[in-house]
Amino acid sequence: MGRRYISIPPPWVLVLAGLILNILAILISSLVVDSYNQKISNLSAREAQNQYSIQLDWNSVETLERKREALLQHMHLSTLVSVPSEVEVALMEQLRLWTAVEVTDLSQRSLETVLDAVDKAQFRYRERIDDHYLNNLEIAERITSIQDKVAHYRNIALFLQIFGLALIIARDLARKP
Repeated sequence: MGRRYISIPPPWVLVLAGLILNILAILISSLVVDSYNQKISNLSAREAQNQYSIQLDWNSVETLERKREALLQHMHLSTLVSVPSEVEVALMEQLRLWTAVEVTDLSQRSLETVLDAVDKAQFRYRERIDDHYLNNLEIAERITSIQDKVAHYRNIALFLQIFGLALIIARDLARKP
């Protein structure tokens, strides 16, 4: 039996294949990975906006609680001393702005209605907070999924780059002494 020789392609073919693989790696890195990074950036901006909205809504819930406290203090003080009408008008206006309920007088009979309106307004803000929070959970899941894809494509690009460089180096090894 005769010797069998493995036919090695000409060096220029190895260099060309290596260059093509390196170009593919660059394209994957610059196009695919960059587009995924842009999506991550957009999602992160939405997540930050939701977080800001959550903070604003919590501030509104706390403000409504302060309005409730002011109302209860006013009701208590009005039984002890005469409260100026300007204070009562200002308090009614604040309650109207924050609860969308028209308060015509601050008395024991209107107290339950006003407190109920404060509770409902706080409930609406808490519902919005829940919606923003759940939206952020979905966004976080999407970001994680995209980051996994980015890692996958980066690994592919790295493999193509290393394999392409290996083919280019193989040219030197293919030269006969």
